[in-house]
Amino acid sequence: MPIHDDNLDDETLVLRIQQGVEVEANFRRLFDRYYASVIQFFRNQGFQEQDASDLTQDAFLRVYRSVEQFRHDARFRTWLLTIVGNVWRNELRRLHSGKREARQVSLDETTEEGQKALEIPDGSVAEPLTRLQEEERMKDVQKAVESLPPQMRRCVLLRAQGLKYREIADILQISIETVKSQLHQAKQRLRELLGDDDHDDDPEL
Repeated sequence: MPIHDDNLDDETLVLRIQQGVEVEANFRRLFDRYYASVIQFFRNQGFQEQDASDLTQDAFLRVYRSVEQFRHDARFRTWLLTIVGNVWRNELRRLHSGKREARQVSLDETTEEGQKALEIPDGSVAEPLTRLQEEERMKDVQKAVESLPPQMRRCVLLRAQGLKYREIADILQISIETVKSQLHQAKQRLRELLGDDDHDDDPEL
């Protein structure tokens, strides 16, 4: 008889899916558990409701297709956020090509969980001059981030997704101190490149 236990932790649900046990039902539990957080992430980045919904569906579709590859050496939430971040970055590249309008957030904007984040698209309507300035600013930020050394760039992008230092360290397989150092150096470089005079630190949670 099928066991319906909504109190199972994420990793157990994933293991059951990998074992072929109630695949659809168990994935639905994961979907219901994280859907609100993922769509809110995209809303917080300024995406309109339909776009946020589409991106969320895309992220979960990728999770479903690749769940067999989850190795249980990290938390499911960390793995999910990595996929969500990939969807987000892909959409940023698409926006950067001129398909949609986007806004930028400052280097030191605080996210819902308290982390600092790079800003991305805002759905608000702006005057042509303001919109042009925002588009140019976004190009500057993206160019600055892309100019960072690979490991430093990855740390910045993962931090922008809301991951904690330990989660970033686990994903990149480096020490927490290295993560902190890379983020500190990245912040200084980006401030120099972007002329950001705000010197608030990024608190670890």
